[in-house]
Amino acid sequence: MQGFPFFPEQASTFAGQIDLLYFFLLAVSLLFAGVLPFVILYLIVRYHRSQKVDRSNPMSSDLRLELTWTIIPLLLTMVVFFWGAFLYIQMRTPPKDVIDVYVIGKQWMWHTQHANGKRENNELHVPIGQSVRLIMTSQDVIHSFYIPAFRVKQDVLPGRYTTLWFEATKVGDYHLFCAEYCGTDHAVMGGTVTVMSLKDYQAWLTTPGQVIMPDGSVQAGQVLVNTNSVSSEPQVGSSLGDPMALAGEQLFTSLGCSGCHIMAGGGLGPSLKNVFGYDQQFTDGSTMLADENYVRESILNSAAKVVQGYQPVMPAYQGQLSDDQVNQLLAYVKSLSNRGGTAPATVPTVGAGATSAAATAPAGTSAPVATSAPLALPTATPASGGASGGGPFNADLAAKGSQLFTNLGCIGCHQDTGVGLGPSLKGVYNSTVTLSDGSTITADEAYIHESIVNSTAKVVKDYNPIMPVYGSQLKDAEVQQLVEYVKSLGSAGN
Repeated sequence: MQGFPFFPEQASTFAGQIDLLYFFLLAVSLLFAGVLPFVILYLIVRYHRSQKVDRSNPMSSDLRLELTWTIIPLLLTMVVFFWGAFLYIQMRTPPKDVIDVYVIGKQWMWHTQHANGKRENNELHVPIGQSVRLIMTSQDVIHSFYIPAFRVKQDVLPGRYTTLWFEATKVGDYHLFCAEYCGTDHAVMGGTVTVMSLKDYQAWLTTPGQVIMPDGSVQAGQVLVNTNSVSSEPQVGSSLGDPMALAGEQLFTSLGCSGCHIMAGGGLGPSLKNVFGYDQQFTDGSTMLADENYVRESILNSAAKVVQGYQPVMPAYQGQLSDDQVNQLLAYVKSLSNRGGTAPATVPTVGAGATSAAATAPAGTSAPVATSAPLALPTATPASGGASGGGPFNADLAAKGSQLFTNLGCIGCHQDTGVGLGPSLKGVYNSTVTLSDGSTITADEAYIHESIVNSTAKVVKDYNPIMPVYGSQLKDAEVQQLVEYVKSLGSAGN
């Protein structure tokens, strides 16, 4: 047993406080557990039937004794309660100058990414004497992030964020565990937390090296270039790694969100300037603080909470964005707020002051993303009836399609001028369309229908496959309305 530690090393500001509370609880428990058994044993022997003692049990009372055994336990329990409550509040309230690190848990590894873009797998480097907050989510099942030497542990849940913070006090390497059974290889889901001097940490943070992606692949000296497809192969580019807020801004731009979220307001979606950290009011009259979980929900399930004064026209990005991309969008939204922490100096403003959009719109307000195949629907008003050079169309359905097109926010990407993130649809019907693979196809009714329900099937040349797939979001009747609307915008040669 020589050298065997009965307690982990104390290496954070919380460790000593938590140990002190633990020892107090242990002392109180031993006091009662050590005294009461002897009292019981004495009474058993004293009043055994073999003993000649007075068993008449005369009635008697002592108010002082009754107050003593009532007040002392009460005081002890109140001390434990308030001590634990104040310590809990302290552990749940990070300081303002905290360093944010994003953590993704998955079977069976931990992936971390620092604000400047540097990534780690099953390792976490932090500076000594600096407050660090971990913003965590899980890709699969419930995990639990546990650093014994810091005396901190927090469940990591799929579908939402949980956070914990700490301040390391000793340089060294410390064990990291998953403390929640998560499947076959739960026992090997661990890692190392390395505490460094501030100087060494800054040097480490800015030194290029192997970059391990959330899928476990290793890219030496390279980083992920944001893609819109969760299942696509990772794309890499040379550099240390874009700051997360900048990567989020780039993803925001590639998704076409700037067409709806204008920083000055007036877009189809609300401005995201100073959204994070402030209360938001919804169409049902309720309010909610725009924290990390609110932003995440607004990206993945935009119709869950719709901001007052806006329509629920933003597509839901559940299944279209990875947790890694959602983290980047969250970092970008936070950088736009004076309550979201300090924005990296390298984070530029977006376009014409647009804030993050479709991907980051506060709850069900932003417009859809840019298009890929000739889908979405332009802003033009449908013709008043009959033929448009390419054959007749149903004017009533086209009018409904025009309204649906507006409600979906497609005008942010499909512009008649052809400068949007999606192609212009004016005159596209029955025209010859060149696709990204070099092939051509006639944009007939079947093609337009497919482009709506499965936008990535045929991607127009010079455009990215960033348009949402509407197959499960629109009814057949609505798809037909959109088809008629596109037909109403004219055909080849008209």
